[in-house]
Amino acid sequence: MGPLLQFFLGWFAHPIFRGDYPEVMRTTIRERSLAAGLPKSRLPEFTPEEIQRINGTHDFFGLNHYCSVLAFHIDVGDAQDYDSDRAAAVMADRTWLETGSNWLRITPFGFRKLLEFIKDEYGNPPIYVTENGVSEKGAVDLNDVHRKIFYTDSLLSSGYTAWSLMDNFEWAEGYAERFGLFFVNRSDPNLPRIPKVSASHYTSIIKCNGFKDPALGPHECLTPDDGGNIINNSTHLKLMHIGVFVCLFVCFF
Repeated sequence: MGPLLQFFLGWFAHPIFRGDYPEVMRTTIRERSLAAGLPKSRLPEFTPEEIQRINGTHDFFGLNHYCSVLAFHIDVGDAQDYDSDRAAAVMADRTWLETGSNWLRITPFGFRKLLEFIKDEYGNPPIYVTENGVSEKGAVDLNDVHRKIFYTDSLLSSGYTAWSLMDNFEWAEGYAERFGLFFVNRSDPNLPRIPKVSASHYTSIIKCNGFKDPALGPHECLTPDDGGNIINNSTHLKLMHIGVFVCLFVCFF
């Protein structure tokens, strides 16, 4: 992974897991600050006492992830700010599958690389994916195969939370972009929640505490008994905490 990731993720994770900012951040910002005539780096420095206090103060690594991007170097001149320190711009590959959000492309390969990076960079901590999901926009289609594939191709770790349980209000787009496993019919005053195909698929992932390659056949935990009932035989699997994100807002006036 390149320097840009250290400026994003490492900026927050490195002090907690390693005791200080990433080396590329410290070196780059110090050199650019001194070249601009400043007496010291614009990036604050931790004292030895602060490093000792913060280093290793983690219980797990919490991660939100929706999409990945391609990064490339740009010439930023002498500008002195955080964006210029990174000296990079990002873009999406036009061949990546689109979603209902113009900023979100389906990139499970990038998600997998990011989880592997965290594992290698920070000593294989327990990783809890606190948000991960995909959107659609326009006409309602309960057969959301793209979301089913999206969740199947995610690399799970200690815990995983899907965004989101039902179509909800997105900050920038309102109700236009829908991330839910359940469709909310807002033309009906009762606001019925209707499961999409992905809801059933995600239910089986939770029931089996994970999944295996579909090419190998149905998961053994979904094998019906003589009475046609599904028996959960997933106790041999590594326990994972899997759920859905329910967005609750409390407003104070």
